[in-house]
Amino acid sequence: MTKLSVITVNYRGWQPLESCLNSLLSLKLENIDLEVIIVDNFSNDGKLDEFTEKFPDFTFIRSEGNYGFAYGNNLGVQHASGDFLLFLNPDTVISEKPLVSMLDLARQESQISIVSSQQVDLNGNNENPFGIFPSAWTINSIIKAVYSLFSNKKLSKSCENSRLVYPDWVSGSLILMRHEHFHQIGGWDEDYWLYSEDTDLCKKVKEKGGNVVLQCQPAITHQHGGTTRRTMRLTAFCKAMVIISKHIYFRKHYSGINHFFLQSFLIINTLLFDYLIPALLGFILFPFGSLRKYLLIYLNLLKYYFNSVVRFTWYIDIKKINPPE
Repeated sequence: MTKLSVITVNYRGWQPLESCLNSLLSLKLENIDLEVIIVDNFSNDGKLDEFTEKFPDFTFIRSEGNYGFAYGNNLGVQHASGDFLLFLNPDTVISEKPLVSMLDLARQESQISIVSSQQVDLNGNNENPFGIFPSAWTINSIIKAVYSLFSNKKLSKSCENSRLVYPDWVSGSLILMRHEHFHQIGGWDEDYWLYSEDTDLCKKVKEKGGNVVLQCQPAITHQHGGTTRRTMRLTAFCKAMVIISKHIYFRKHYSGINHFFLQSFLIINTLLFDYLIPALLGFILFPFGSLRKYLLIYLNLLKYYFNSVVRFTWYIDIKKINPPE
């Protein structure tokens, strides 16, 4: 009998979480003892007690604050007793076939440290939740396109003609790994609040000699961004966090001239090319629509860069983050 601990981190994503938990309840698994742990990252909206009563067979843990996805996952692992850990986003729906197939892969080879699966959106379109590690050749879409023309290394691996792919990283929305491997790499890095923590986790696995594999079929359903797009202000905050987390990743995994170049280029590319014109349009047309989002992203990033200079660090104080509603 294999014991599997499923860990889900939630922050006010109750509607998608309910679908996710119902999908776990409906699983019919043989020789698998399922343990489900939900970490609530201080939603503080009165819903946790309701869900605790609705799903009495699951374990609910209340975090003392919204300290990020990595922190929530690590907190969940502290209460997990399974031989395998499955980190699962609350905006996913899983069934028996992909789960059993992933477990079979993880059990077959001890060198496989992380297993994931293809994900499809609500329309059935492949999301291809994997990629290669960030570098100077992937930091900008134009550079990435040029590099792909002249490089023998594929920047993205396709599931079209493969049963399995072996990318550098897979999305943290669905990660299966042995409990012992998780502790060997020190768990999730809590310096990240949201985004890039999955890339970092896979990086640590590979540095320890482990492999990362993604099965192309069968897939699970993922309502991508379902918990981070409730309001325009929250969406803008999370979009800015994508860039901020890249800065933290570069700080951790690069040094010297490479580190200086990557950080500088990311700032220039973000502030002058990716977001400047949309932000200006958002400022001019502020009352009229969705371009306002880009102005909010830009302001969030300017605040981060200002604080980075003042504090002389790329890192953020996780415990002081207060995401907007």
